[in-house]
Amino acid sequence: MNNTSRTAGAILGLAAIATFSVALPASAANVAEWGVFEDSLTADGALLFTNPDFPDAEIMVSSENTYSFLSPAEENEGFTSADPVGALVGANYDSTDSLFLKIETAADNNQETVTEITFDSPVPADQLVLAISDIDSDYTEVTMLDAEDSDVSAEDIVGTATTTGFNWDDPSDTENIPNVALEDATTVSMGTAPDGTDGSTGWVRPSVAVSQITISTWTEDGNNSSQRIWVGQVIEDTSSDNLADTGVSDSLYLTAVAGGAILAVGGAIALRRRGNIS
Repeated sequence: MNNTSRTAGAILGLAAIATFSVALPASAANVAEWGVFEDSLTADGALLFTNPDFPDAEIMVSSENTYSFLSPAEENEGFTSADPVGALVGANYDSTDSLFLKIETAADNNQETVTEITFDSPVPADQLVLAISDIDSDYTEVTMLDAEDSDVSAEDIVGTATTTGFNWDDPSDTENIPNVALEDATTVSMGTAPDGTDGSTGWVRPSVAVSQITISTWTEDGNNSSQRIWVGQVIEDTSSDNLADTGVSDSLYLTAVAGGAILAVGGAIALRRRGNIS
């Protein structure tokens, strides 16, 4: 093949790649993970993520009756793709990892259980997901600190969460759910779900960076009561950022690129020999 033919092959191949790069779509591909609760030598517990972009945390619990780290599979509770947090972070109903912290609050309406979650570094805005489930006769208040250890506003604590009260046991149930409200300027409350409700869950997704979460819980019926705390992190992204939204899958894009690469390989070798590609 002469130089002219090789150059033409390279141009045709690169043009094919460019054409398909413009014509094919981006597909949503969230990078997301539920934190795993484990024992810690320096705190009451640790919250760990395998993704290095997701900060780990230490857990401190005070004034509780009992607390434990449990898996969705052993307790038959968790999230599915049909509910807001399952759709965002991922379904976890069948997981055998310790994905939630179960806090039991003593039967004393004047005593609060306090859980502090302190991250190794601030979790970026819109990346943190906090869910609290089994809310029925309980009452919870959530406060947070930002990257400068200043109070986060209640509006920013709720952030970009939608359908903040739902029922994982029956996502169509709009009766047996908690009320998630702006209690004051820096506090979000979750409560008033019917007593004995299964799956009643509230959640938030802060719109600012967060360094610490404080969760205060009371029981409102004079009986021991418990809640489940879940923490996830999510980065919303696309698998092919430069692709147009035409409805064609990325697999076709990769096939097209491979085809273009075959056309281009001869010319690319020739250009490389001529010193035009490093």
